[in-house]
Amino acid sequence: MRPPTRGNLMRTDDRIELKDVLADWLDYDVAAFRLGVFLGAFPRDQKFSSVKRMFWVDGYPLGDMLVDILDRMAQAGVLLKDEEDSRYKWNPAPVDLS
Repeated sequence: MRPPTRGNLMRTDDRIELKDVLADWLDYDVAAFRLGVFLGAFPRDQKFSSVKRMFWVDGYPLGDMLVDILDRMAQAGVLLKDEEDSRYKWNPAPVDLS
């Protein structure tokens, strides 16, 4: 099996880590979708366009939950959050556990 690259992050590969999926700045909706795929909430072959509405409209519990997880990960220092543009990315600095 070939190692994951940026172009094939969404394919079936147990070696892909969340830090690879969220390595670059992503808009909140795309980041939440990719988190959902990583967690198994969406099938790996799911198209973002078919579910993007759940991130833009209140009242979709799954979309709200995934964005909440991103916010909590940012609060914990695991992710960086760009408040101005509503984007997230993996924090390359280790989290201070003290």
